[in-house]
Amino acid sequence: MAFFWILSVSLLLGQLALLLALAWRKKKMAAKEQEITQQYDALTDAFSSYMMDPADDRFLREIRTAPHHITVLERLLNGYVSVTKGGVTSPLVAKLSEEFLASRYAKQLTQSNWAIRMNTLYFIEDFHMESLAPLLKEKLGKSTRLDQEAQQLIRTLASLNEPDALSALAAHPEAPVRLYIDVFKRLAEHTRTEALDAALRNETENSAMKHAAISYIGMAGLIAFLPRIEDELKAEDGEVRIQALKAIHHLQYLSDPDLLLPFFESASWQERMFASRIAGKLQLSRSKEVLSGLLGDPVWWVRYSAAEALVQFADGDILLSHLSANHPDRYARDMAAQWKSSLLGSET
Repeated sequence: MAFFWILSVSLLLGQLALLLALAWRKKKMAAKEQEITQQYDALTDAFSSYMMDPADDRFLREIRTAPHHITVLERLLNGYVSVTKGGVTSPLVAKLSEEFLASRYAKQLTQSNWAIRMNTLYFIEDFHMESLAPLLKEKLGKSTRLDQEAQQLIRTLASLNEPDALSALAAHPEAPVRLYIDVFKRLAEHTRTEALDAALRNETENSAMKHAAISYIGMAGLIAFLPRIEDELKAEDGEVRIQALKAIHHLQYLSDPDLLLPFFESASWQERMFASRIAGKLQLSRSKEVLSGLLGDPVWWVRYSAAEALVQFADGDILLSHLSANHPDRYARDMAAQWKSSLLGSET
């Protein structure tokens, strides 16, 4: 019995000690955070003045003596690049981060704590710290898997305009299209143009990279690539053709409307759907008849896109009213009636 009471008291005291330690740690962290906030508030005006006029070096003197200068500067720079157009490429952001943060970040990239390494990569990208590019390349070269850290390494290198980011990504056959698009977004314009051109040539036979290039061209509205995208409409790879149609839909331009004709009768419902959307977006009047026919397509998405396309013509309401009563296919009549009703609803 005595042993039981001793054990119970020991456990109780142990739990109490743990709670006290946690409370002390929480209080200490709260006090540290309060100090950081106070220093941040005290340096905000000086930082703003320095970013507007570097000759006003009061901020440099004050940040060097601030006890929590690393955290405070991170917050100041992070706020600046997030709200200022062109802040990421600001030479002052680069100067401050290189002088005060580069050596600290180089050490943090070697730490065992995964969260610290990832946060460091985000900061390097946000602050555009080019001096750390060689270290990032070395670290990426040691990666054997395309895990989250390797993906962020690639994104960060791309933000520093390192073309090696694409070649490193291409070494992983499982790399998703989304990640290639992330890389294209981050590269500088000249480097990006060369990379997109190479991806469209597809000399490495990397289908994911080519699909990403076509998709990015459409999303970014790079009309200069339109002839290349139109050439892809003749590709043997069905996925490439679909990506090309998507890109043309985003670009909202087509040099020759006849290029769409084969896709209205394609065996692929996705191709019929995007051809319908493009015809509506570009208001290709000669496609009204074929769109009316596609209202009776076996696939709902094609019927929907055909009706949506007809709505975009000046006489779309009249066409839908006629088709809702006279189309030979009952599903087409239903779809036309639904869009007719939505048009009437939007006018009230």
